Amino acid sequence: MPITPSFQFVSKLPTDSALYALYGGTGRSQHVAYVGLSGNLRSRIRQHFLRRDSSIVTGTSAASLNPDLITRLEWWLSEKFEDRDYLQAAELIAFDRFEPALRSRGRITSEAEALAETTEVVEEIESLLEAGPTGTVDIPTLSDALSRIERLEGRIDQLEQKLEAIRDERS
Repeated sequence: MPITPSFQFVSKLPTDSALYALYGGTGRSQHVAYVGLSGNLRSRIRQHFLRRDSSIVTGTSAASLNPDLITRLEWWLSEKFEDRDYLQAAELIAFDRFEPALRSRGRITSEAEALAETTEVVEEIESLLEAGPTGTVDIPTLSDALSRIERLEGRIDQLEQKLEAIRDERS
């Protein structure tokens, strides 16, 4: 049974159409695991992390995404993403830029493929990506949680020792 952390950040995500990247690993080994798009970012991330019923997570193909190993989410918003063909074109351009281990499996329209070949759209999307994500969330790993627990246990031990010293003084 996978450990499912409390993904409280999901409720704070925008509901806009977005291009997003999910990262695995940490530090120098951090890498883009997946690039996708959504008409509602919050709903899509909820599907990946909480419901775990997105096609990329369910393991219905040879390669899939393990949400327990995702360490970072980045997303980009643009008013132009309301146009589904433009959003799909942005995703194709992002595939080339980020070279993710996995790509979304949605059907790309011929209109989106044509847009992704135009100099204007490529420059717009490259500029958007170069400017950095609209938002990011660092997702704690099990190792992060265990380190935090260890620090908290140390602090509790110190407090218990101080409390014991106070009790001894009063006796």
